Amino acid sequence: MSANRKLILIAVVLVIVAGCAGCLDQSQEGGSTGETSQEGVVEAAIAMKVGAMPDEATLPYYVAEREGIFADHGLDVEVVPFMSAMERDSAFIAGETDAGQNDPVGVLVLRNAGYDIKVVSRELHETPEKMRFAILASPNSDINSVEDLEGKQIAISSNTVMEWIADNLLGDVTAEKIEEKKVPIRMQMLLEDKYDAATLPDPLASYAIHKGATLVISDSEFDKTIGYTVIVFRGEFINEHPESVAKFLDAYNEAVERINANPENYRDLVVEIAKIPEEIAGSYNMATYMKAQQYPRDNFDEVLSWMQSKGLVTQEILYEDVIYESA
Repeated sequence: MSANRKLILIAVVLVIVAGCAGCLDQSQEGGSTGETSQEGVVEAAIAMKVGAMPDEATLPYYVAEREGIFADHGLDVEVVPFMSAMERDSAFIAGETDAGQNDPVGVLVLRNAGYDIKVVSRELHETPEKMRFAILASPNSDINSVEDLEGKQIAISSNTVMEWIADNLLGDVTAEKIEEKKVPIRMQMLLEDKYDAATLPDPLASYAIHKGATLVISDSEFDKTIGYTVIVFRGEFINEHPESVAKFLDAYNEAVERINANPENYRDLVVEIAKIPEEIAGSYNMATYMKAQQYPRDNFDEVLSWMQSKGLVTQEILYEDVIYESA
């Protein structure tokens, strides 16, 4: 082979190698879970852990996680389930979770204790279309109305959102409050006629009715929402990653759109995460989910006033300090 032909062959090989190297680079970039900036640099997805209670309101979290919606928005989100508010709040305080579900009473308790917790949106707030909380009477009681509860025992969890809801549902009626923090036990004691009445969240309220308890009153009979749940973030996380809040809410809204478009597709998932008993799983009333919206000032003021009257809030807490609004 002549020297010229050898030089040509070497040049062709070098071109092919260079081209393959370029293909490899492109392949590696395409496999990244991050986003590409305007400068062409691949940015790592923002990682966050999100706490969730066994509540149908958290369905959009799980849909966004399992269907890759969070990842599409440049977030690496792990939904962390908790079985009690105490465990959830302890993890939040310790910085083991960055965001998640809470309620106005829980938020104000943490703020009063000096923790920087911010509300970025309200969650499921569907009343009067759907029951979320209710007062139920035991199966063999003669209680059929709120007025019948005067002087009777009602099981609650004191100094929590459950007591706030109970007080709203009772109105001017005075009942004897009995402490039972564990909701499943509260329901079971009610069904065994150990309590005259109890305040329960859905789906346990629906299950108790299925088992013979009498529905006395629920929040679905009101013309406004009294029992909000909210989405919260640690203030420190917001300060370090302000753009992540907007991305999270965008992903949340996309998940809401998917759920509302085909709610039956997500029934099994709701049953799983909300621990809906098998007996009512097929007939349970699926919620219509709302997109992220600001938690309203009027409910904040009402909850704050109620907590101050009970001595649960002793520090000055302003709405503007608790509610986060992105720029």
